[in-house]
Amino acid sequence: MSIPDQRAPLKKYIWLLIVLNALDGILTYFGMTRGIVEEGNPLLSSFAPFTILGIKLFLSLCLFGLLFTTFAGIRAPVWRYTFIGANVLYSMIFALHLFWLPLLFI
Repeated sequence: MSIPDQRAPLKKYIWLLIVLNALDGILTYFGMTRGIVEEGNPLLSSFAPFTILGIKLFLSLCLFGLLFTTFAGIRAPVWRYTFIGANVLYSMIFALHLFWLPLLFI
């Protein structure tokens, strides 16, 4: 059993958000290019699928950069709950992707 890194309490939440955000961008790109889904985010809906993918991957890269700053070591509960909330929302979005994902292979 591994011992969690107590010096960086936000790392696991940041990592999960990186993965979920990148998966959202990739799956949305494939769904939009195949005409199965539309972008649900009104801020991104006017962009082309490749642009949305680029924005999502850039945001994941920015989140990755947070791992190497002192921000990952912040112990304030408000930040932990913020990342938990964002991860819950992105997990629900990922569940929606799992609903239509089989349509890509039909």
